[in-house]
Amino acid sequence: MTVERAMVALAAAILSLAPAPLAAQPAGGPPKDIAITVSRSADGIALSADAITLALGKYYRLGFACVASEAGDPAFSFDTSPLLRDVHLRILTVDAIEVYLQGLSFRALQCEGAGSVRFSFYPMRAGDYEVTIADQTDDAVRSSLRVTVE
Repeated sequence: MTVERAMVALAAAILSLAPAPLAAQPAGGPPKDIAITVSRSADGIALSADAITLALGKYYRLGFACVASEAGDPAFSFDTSPLLRDVHLRILTVDAIEVYLQGLSFRALQCEGAGSVRFSFYPMRAGDYEVTIADQTDDAVRSSLRVTVE
């Protein structure tokens, strides 16, 4: 065996003992589900939660359910672009239809009647993000979901 081949073999052996590098997409189990129900109320937009906290690099599935209320059918838009700039998207699900994004993006979601939408993702950068929710039947009515990634 030549010296060069011995050096290559030694380097390969050393590298095989090194821990694997961190994957761009953490593995392990199904996503943690976070459900936000959105409806109209006498005070404007009613959210089941107005803030959520996520862990950097963990796997989540955030769902928005637009539900009818005494005020009528829902018509909301969700501006998710601030959050989506810093996540790795996996799957977008609208009711029972799954769209495999694998890192591609979208900027907003919208409901024009009762239904639900979910998207799974890995937060890739810590920070505070705002998902603005607007009632499409009234330009003045807005709310927001605060998302903190730690």
